[in-house]
Amino acid sequence: MKTLIFKACVLAASMFTLASCDDFLTEDPKGKLTPDNYFQNQKDLDMSVYALYSKIQGYQCNSNTMIVQCQGDDVTSTTGSNKAAYLSADAFEAPTDAKGVEATWKRLYTIIKVCNSIIDNAAKVSTSQEEIDIALGQAHYWRAYSYFGLVRVYGALPLILHNLPDNNQTPLTDVEGIYSQIVDDLTAAEACNLPAQYTGANRSIDGQNIYVSQQTVKATLAAVYMSMAGFPLDKKDYYAKAADKAEEVIVGVNNGTYPHGLLSDWRNVYNYGMNHHFETLLGIDYNASPGSWGDDDSQLSSCHQLGDLDGWGDFLAERAFWAGYPDGPRKDAVYASTLHTKTGADVDWWATVDGEPYDGNNAVVGAYRPMFVGFTVNKAASGAAERAAYDCTLPFWGGMCLDKRHQLIRYSEVICWYAESAAHAGRDLTLAKSELKKVRARACSDVSLVSEIDGMTAAELAEAACAEHGYEVAGNVLGMVTRRDDQLRTNTLKAAYDYRTGSQSTVLVRKGTLTRSSTADGTPFTYVLKEDLVLKENMPVTSAWQGDASVYHIYPPTEVEKNPNLRR
Repeated sequence: MKTLIFKACVLAASMFTLASCDDFLTEDPKGKLTPDNYFQNQKDLDMSVYALYSKIQGYQCNSNTMIVQCQGDDVTSTTGSNKAAYLSADAFEAPTDAKGVEATWKRLYTIIKVCNSIIDNAAKVSTSQEEIDIALGQAHYWRAYSYFGLVRVYGALPLILHNLPDNNQTPLTDVEGIYSQIVDDLTAAEACNLPAQYTGANRSIDGQNIYVSQQTVKATLAAVYMSMAGFPLDKKDYYAKAADKAEEVIVGVNNGTYPHGLLSDWRNVYNYGMNHHFETLLGIDYNASPGSWGDDDSQLSSCHQLGDLDGWGDFLAERAFWAGYPDGPRKDAVYASTLHTKTGADVDWWATVDGEPYDGNNAVVGAYRPMFVGFTVNKAASGAAERAAYDCTLPFWGGMCLDKRHQLIRYSEVICWYAESAAHAGRDLTLAKSELKKVRARACSDVSLVSEIDGMTAAELAEAACAEHGYEVAGNVLGMVTRRDDQLRTNTLKAAYDYRTGSQSTVLVRKGTLTRSSTADGTPFTYVLKEDLVLKENMPVTSAWQGDASVYHIYPPTEVEKNPNLRR
């Protein structure tokens, strides 16, 4: 994998710098790579796809491209430090620090540029049609993925399908037009008949796909159709299209065509010791070079940890979402049941130094919030990151760069998408209910939450499936469809705004004793909540709700300066 990334970065630096030259440069560039002299053979084609994946790694190597996810009701951020951009998203305000809007735009349009080059040139390569289709499938998919990310962050966009000089005059294409292109690209990727299972170096790792598979394309089409059925297009008939595609994946899994399924133990979803598991349909893989800060090394290990625990605190848990999250193995895997401080003590996140109710100053852990642990790992005796399921009662690794896989689509999400879209589309719900019960059965302690699915009406099932997806992806700001994206589609982001502009004193944790699932050694988590929480907001939101202007990010100021069409 390291060889792949090194070559890809070299290729990307040469290939896409030269590809941007102006038309009047007509000299023969001997010894240099251009689209005209590069796409000759299979090695060239492979290297172009490796270059694409190096740019995909760069998109999520750090947290700036995910800042918009703080709009969701599952995540917030810490105050102070360099968190102004995060807190602007949290408050639904235009940011004073534009690093998030700049990074998201730049990274995704860079992926689009590489995809355009492959799509425009792959067919002339001297190789088999199967190999050309694999390359084209990757390029069409990731171009669709990139526009899918951009349209949900910015709305109308410049639609760029060829790498031609435009003098920064490309007009905006409206949201419906962007979605139309997304569907066209995914349909083209589906027509490439991509393998369900890849083999060989650089296309698979530990038996799991690196390259995009046919089932991933179908799952993504389901998610895109669901987005088109909701806000802002409101094309309700697209729920039927979504149900069709999601069902194709589920049927393929059930009959053995697609090598996926649900892990039996939810702790293994984020288990660093099972970095590549069969529940993931789409992942981004990285190297492990602590301190390198390279695009090929994920820097997310520090982003979710609280500042008290040597983390950056970029994405912290919203207490209201945590309080309403169903108890069980899933909650214990998504959130730290207790916090293991640097002094070696295990404390509840709401613990106070004096035992008195929280007053804003007496918290043992300053952030006074639950902690997501999807990227947190334990420290081995050697001092290295422990490749095992995270145990919050053991010392954590305080390093930065890990090769921990970014999980963009998991099979459990496809089940939730199918259940919701089938319910909205008026389908027979036998399969939808059966599959959704599997998702809840491994997640929840309360078995009645599983059995109640049988008696749900279509409307109740749709609502339950949407909520279930939110629980499945809580805190995973890396996902293709995040909690924020669900709220955008269902036009409920204002509920997060209303909570943040309110007193937040409605967030109450139940009194009594709660027993959590056990740690690796079988010791159960048991703790008593002596007081209801009375929360004080750290940074009150005072801006007025402005509808679409609050939901969508501003265009990057540097791009607005260049392209006068970037006006709302």
